[in-house]
Amino acid sequence: MNTRLVLLICFCTLNALIGDAAEVGKIVALTSVPVAVQKTIKTQAGDGKLGEIERVEEDGEVSFDVTVTKGETERGFSVGEDGTLISVEVGLAETSAEVRKTIEKQVGQGTLDNIDKTFDDGEVSYEVDFTTKSGAERSFTVGADGKLERVQVELTEVPVAVRKTISEQTAKAKLGDMFKTFEDGEIFYEVEITRDGKDLDFSVAANGKLESREVISSELPAPARRTVKEKIGDGKILRIDEVFEKREGVFPFEIEGRKDGKPFNFSVGPKGRFLGMDE
Repeated sequence: MNTRLVLLICFCTLNALIGDAAEVGKIVALTSVPVAVQKTIKTQAGDGKLGEIERVEEDGEVSFDVTVTKGETERGFSVGEDGTLISVEVGLAETSAEVRKTIEKQVGQGTLDNIDKTFDDGEVSYEVDFTTKSGAERSFTVGADGKLERVQVELTEVPVAVRKTISEQTAKAKLGDMFKTFEDGEIFYEVEITRDGKDLDFSVAANGKLESREVISSELPAPARRTVKEKIGDGKILRIDEVFEKREGVFPFEIEGRKDGKPFNFSVGPKGRFLGMDE
């Protein structure tokens, strides 16, 4: 066979294989998802027309993003691997007066793009995406009571002390989104970064003090890594945070994980001391 033809066939075959591989684990059929997920999808879809189901895996957790069309309106919702409803897209008119007032105030003369009603451990909040008058895409979160919980900001909008800490923490990383967060009367800043191809984040107090930073397993001191491995066993680590508030005389590493299908959260010291289970 002509050599050039052989190479062309191989090239086309390779492209086909790459294309197939790229689709695996993304768009899936209803019948291929867990039964609990199917049940939630059918309940949420109702008599609407079911669209694409996308399987998403982030930080070791699997969820399914679903679109459904009712009449001329297309909406989306997200379902956890255990069938729990994570979020559902809603219209402004479907929110309470308190929530609607806060959303309208934050959007101002901008354009409202999307509202997701989210459910987290029984707590309801609203994740809002909008476009500012100048064309910038922003987001913010509103609690069920209408209180603003966090709002996306730019580096130039944060206090000088906070900006300094952010610059120090992003020296070898790419700066991502930043959020000014309000919690129990306190203000702090959540900062997303990309380092060595990994998406991480850290938290800074309003006075510029670094409160916590997400780390990966390989960054744990060896003794702490051994303790984590012993405790998590055949479970899965979802997240590790180094916290800069002393507990039992040390700065702890807080581990968020899952074991036997349930949350399994605990803390360890830098020398491997087990500091107890966390809620």
